[in-house]
Amino acid sequence: MKKLERYVHEITMDLPEDEKEELREEIFGHLQDHINELLIKAHSEEEAIHLAIGSFGNQDKLNRDLKRTFFPFYKPIRFVWSVLFVTAFAGLVSYSAMEYYHPEFDNGLPLYSVVAGMFLITLIAGTAEGIYEALISQYNSKWLLNPWLFFLVPTLLYGAIQTVLLYQHPEQYQDSLWLDLYAFPIGAAAYIISRQLFNVIFLKNKNNNHKRNTVN
Repeated sequence: MKKLERYVHEITMDLPEDEKEELREEIFGHLQDHINELLIKAHSEEEAIHLAIGSFGNQDKLNRDLKRTFFPFYKPIRFVWSVLFVTAFAGLVSYSAMEYYHPEFDNGLPLYSVVAGMFLITLIAGTAEGIYEALISQYNSKWLLNPWLFFLVPTLLYGAIQTVLLYQHPEQYQDSLWLDLYAFPIGAAAYIISRQLFNVIFLKNKNNNHKRNTVN
């Protein structure tokens, strides 16, 4: 039964506390009824639990659907937050690198450069999010549904290929230019961190607000 309890916990994770317990009981009861039916049909307990969970659906996708119900605007807000976070992070990295290699210059970032960078980040991140949402709506894969794997692994592979270029033509990437080769993996790491950080902050605040409203 620990497997069943863990499954239900993952479905209701980070939801408002006042609704979470009721949902847990409802889902657990539904699954238990299904398991009992399967046991009557001569399935073992382990088989019955496995089949019941399989028929109910992927816990990560169900959790996202429930979050979308309780917090309908958190994804668009999270996207804006992530774009701003990555833009600020990229600007900080660029400024720090220039200050390190060329402290004698005025390394301030012009506004048009920041705006152009933000536009590019919005375009790339928006495309990636669109593909991600399309895939998770069509496929029920635990690995595919993991945002760390989806966003980070392809860019790490790209970074590995770029490393070959760095070793083949090191003279072309003097000073801070080598950072350009790793813009995608660095940006992807910053994006996924900001994405997860927002989930923690936003959902925690939502839960606290629900608790206060319940008390009042």
